[in-house]
Amino acid sequence: MKPASRFLGIAESGMMGASHSILGGVVIRRDLLIDGMVWDRATIRGSDSTETILRMVKRLDRTDINGIMLHGTVIAGYNIIDMARLVQETSLPVISVTKQPQEDLKSHLQSTFPSNWEHRWKIAQQNGEIKALKIKANSCVYVQYKKCEYEAVKGIIKGFTHFGTVPEPVRVARLFSRSLINAEKQK
Repeated sequence: MKPASRFLGIAESGMMGASHSILGGVVIRRDLLIDGMVWDRATIRGSDSTETILRMVKRLDRTDINGIMLHGTVIAGYNIIDMARLVQETSLPVISVTKQPQEDLKSHLQSTFPSNWEHRWKIAQQNGEIKALKIKANSCVYVQYKKCEYEAVKGIIKGFTHFGTVPEPVRVARLFSRSLINAEKQK
């Protein structure tokens, strides 16, 4: 991976009790240069997270982004991101990184959406297997990925992880989305 390789990191604000969650997007080069920002909203317990990310990518209007790195695929109260659709509509590799895998997702979906949980479960299943990836001697992250191989994912994650275990694109995107929430709270 070249020093100027760029990934769009996407993370949500985690706003509780609201109707929407803010998604922050930050374009970061491998050498840690922040090269762009974008944000949008996804509906809590909705099904618009994928469309939200696609809008964000379109608004950036960039041809130099090498991939998308998500801070998980289950966001905004089970608004599940469809990784295959992101790949199909952007032609970019997509990697999801979390510190812990979503436990008992199927049962949570069944209890939260008793009449229509199957569609969300299908998307979650199509996102692929969650694999542990060792970052340091005694720490790991969990990844899912589309349009790239596991060895490439290892190199990308390790190349973008400079502090702790969270890769910079999603770490900075999470900070950005939280700052947007704080700004909205002060209105």
